[in-house]
Amino acid sequence: MLYNNLRVITIYTNFGYQPRENSYILGNSKILIDDKKVENYPNLPNDLHLTEDEKLQILPANGIVPMLYQSENPKIVLKNFVASMIKTFDAPILMAIAVGFACCFFDIFISKAQGFPYIILYGESNAGKSTILHILAAFFGITNMTSLTSGTSTGVSLRNQLEKFNNFLVFYEEIDRCKINYIEDLGKDGFSATPRKKSSKDGKEIITEINTSFCVGTNHFFEEMTFANFSRCIPVNLRRGKFDLTDFKYHSIDELKKLSCFLPEILFYRNKIFDIYQEQYKIAQKYCSFARICNNVAIGMSIWIVINEILEEEVINTENLVTNYLDYFEQYIDTELSYGDVFLSSVYRLFCSKELLYGRDFVITKSKFLRINLTKYCDIFNSINPNKKLTPGQIKLKLANDKRAVCLKGSDLKPIGRAVKIDISNNEILLDILNRITKTQDEEEYNDE
Repeated sequence: MLYNNLRVITIYTNFGYQPRENSYILGNSKILIDDKKVENYPNLPNDLHLTEDEKLQILPANGIVPMLYQSENPKIVLKNFVASMIKTFDAPILMAIAVGFACCFFDIFISKAQGFPYIILYGESNAGKSTILHILAAFFGITNMTSLTSGTSTGVSLRNQLEKFNNFLVFYEEIDRCKINYIEDLGKDGFSATPRKKSSKDGKEIITEINTSFCVGTNHFFEEMTFANFSRCIPVNLRRGKFDLTDFKYHSIDELKKLSCFLPEILFYRNKIFDIYQEQYKIAQKYCSFARICNNVAIGMSIWIVINEILEEEVINTENLVTNYLDYFEQYIDTELSYGDVFLSSVYRLFCSKELLYGRDFVITKSKFLRINLTKYCDIFNSINPNKKLTPGQIKLKLANDKRAVCLKGSDLKPIGRAVKIDISNNEILLDILNRITKTQDEEEYNDE
């Protein structure tokens, strides 16, 4: 009979993650996450004589056809790639690459974590922005870089790309200066996957969903330097000549094509990724008091833990990675936050690293006031940051207009010494220190002050 050999071919709306099947779709493959295997897709019958254009009509109509590279040993490809990245680049780029890879778990971080940051690669021409962007694109099976979304596209077009892919990083090349503000807005919506709603001419509501995040390359940067911008992205400032890319092999399309072969290896950690994230978040909290920043770096750290497990060796220590990255990121925190926020964050970080000791250098009284000896704080801070030395007078001047500064003249408080008084009643992270110390009789006296 004519229909004896009928075969059902599933047609998907978007490339990327398919929640109903727990699978991941590319232009030539279906990655079955539960079974930890890869099969051909679309698996067309041999007697179905279709032209290449007709075959493309079966695939999601997104203008891009990502292809999975088949390798007998993807772990070797991954090992060589990681060795090259660590040798060539620094912590900000290593963090950006990991966060880019983590986009294959976008829905998990949106639903269970605090959101998902986008990546912005900015700086001079020929500094390496496209190199990083193309590496990330290749991981998702894109090696025809002419198919990436142009930065000259309309705002509507840029937003629509985030609806057309599931857990699949979208790439915007060379965003114009005039669209930087739009990228800020898109980043805010993308961080929490907030859909855009608008009314059509006939009065119907049009909803544009956000199913993934994005990576943008640009020669420009935010005109308004706000913490709101930086806390929702992984910013990487590339300077021409900073990295020696003379013999960098991932300029080659042949080498880039191979990078997608270890995408399945990472996807197979889907059931474990959030547990790994939670452990890495705890590490990040030791060095940063801003929850959203901890979230962002913990996402990148999680991928490096996955890579360590795949390769069965610690190629990167995530605690070292996060401290190096936060040293770099501190410049962005300082742009808008009041000095008081920066100071309190530093106090928490120094406490977590056991440089600043509770009961010797500072205490918390009445469960709401930070009493800290600024001379002791400066001695410790300056020993760690010899190029950013502070004096108690400078700190008092910077805190002078902060409403949280209850008393900057200081008063004697044994055994702290002369201690200023700052209201931290709204700072849950600093107040959590009280849950991490052993209470003594002396502390009861502090609370009675």
